[in-house]
Amino acid sequence: MNQGNSKSTIFHADLDAFYVEVERQYDHSLLGKPVIVGGMGPRGVVATASYEAREFGVHSAQPTTVARKLCPQGCFLPGNHALYSEVSKKFMNILRQYSPTVLSVSIDEAYLDMSGTKEIYGQPIMAAETIRQNIRDSIGLPVSIGIGPNKLIAKVCTEYAKPDGIFQIEQTGAERFFAPQPVRNLPGIGPKAEKALNNLTIFTLGELAVAPDGLLRRTLGPNRASQVKLRAKGIDNTPLQERGRAKSISAETTFDEDISNQSEMEVALKKLSERVGTRLRKSGHLAHGVSIKLRYRDFATITRQRTLPTPSDGDQTIYQTGQALLLTAMRERNESIRLIGISVTGLDERATQLSLLDSYSKTDSDTSLALDVIREKFGTESISRGTQ
Repeated sequence: MNQGNSKSTIFHADLDAFYVEVERQYDHSLLGKPVIVGGMGPRGVVATASYEAREFGVHSAQPTTVARKLCPQGCFLPGNHALYSEVSKKFMNILRQYSPTVLSVSIDEAYLDMSGTKEIYGQPIMAAETIRQNIRDSIGLPVSIGIGPNKLIAKVCTEYAKPDGIFQIEQTGAERFFAPQPVRNLPGIGPKAEKALNNLTIFTLGELAVAPDGLLRRTLGPNRASQVKLRAKGIDNTPLQERGRAKSISAETTFDEDISNQSEMEVALKKLSERVGTRLRKSGHLAHGVSIKLRYRDFATITRQRTLPTPSDGDQTIYQTGQALLLTAMRERNESIRLIGISVTGLDERATQLSLLDSYSKTDSDTSLALDVIREKFGTESISRGTQ
């Protein structure tokens, strides 16, 4: 089915302040108080904050030390990821009662294809209210639901539905709805792209939608420009389909020119590790192994792999393991390379493996999940961790 078709009906369901609300289910004394869930150590980051805490300037991916200064009266909790995964499964199972096509995109959000269900559940707003009430009655959590003819519009509508509400836009009104919004409101436009567009006096999605193609190609790249213009009008033809279970997740890049500098290789490897880590966490799995791939200028290709001491989905664990494998490979053959890649292997469902994570792996996982939130909102290049 073409998701840009105005006859399609896509829901985007997002549990509000998920970690916080789960904690409140088990400790009612937290109700109405500023609650912050995240890493507790000196290098910990906020995974999520209650709306009460957000009023003090606390937000996801913020260093916990900063959050404590902004909101010293806040209730700081380390989190219980085994519990969160258990509740997430219940949430997804509820959604599957209403649609055979449910695409989970993270632990607390999913898309549903509700096309053709009007005679069963009524108008989309009515169906969304039924789902919200079921979730509230079954697991006690607030959920916001965006409704649109495609994934993009549904996702943007969810931001207007928060907290604990429903918001719908039809395809016929999408361009008018998108036009006055700042370019940063378009999923995938991060601070770097926003600044570049603003420098061209493109501040709104309406201005972006009519910008000259050549100008956008030079600013955003030839492959991205045309897609961004369509999305600025609310047009999105991305299909909604459930992914099959992958045995591994990988990413690689070929350099314009062969490189021999170790630092350049490590920068590329870090970006690839973050890309793989994001996909791994979205899949709901942990990896037991990491492998790298190198292709030299003579097109000879090698792979090196290592089993992790404990399963992980953290960017830093993936990168540091890949970095160690890279150093080993360089000692064996210290020559220029034209391609580098990294993979995670031996995937198991996250919920069944959480008890095996050591404290470092849990901190790495929590930090990576928090960074996912920033990248999802502002683009993949918006935030990164160092290579050391």
